[in-house]
Amino acid sequence: MYLMKQQSRRTFIKLAAASSALFATGTTKALATPTLLRRPIPKSGELIPAIGMGTWVTFNVGDNISLRDQRTDVLKTFFDLGGGMIDSSPMYGSA
Repeated sequence: MYLMKQQSRRTFIKLAAASSALFATGTTKALATPTLLRRPIPKSGELIPAIGMGTWVTFNVGDNISLRDQRTDVLKTFFDLGGGMIDSSPMYGSA
């Protein structure tokens, strides 16, 4: 069982305002944070990001090169911002 650190109302409002500004301007660089929440893998203790990315519908784009290039940009941003866990399966089609 993991204990979640609660955020103050002030912190939540600041994060919500910053997120709104980022999406309004199309900027993602400010999403990078040196305090990315990580959790240990139970057996090894290796720390991994607490939130990953799924690929099921969004990345199932087949042979469409334009859509694949867009998804490549998404993955680059994900890794640039500290992401590290991606859920994928052959059951997800071309994802």
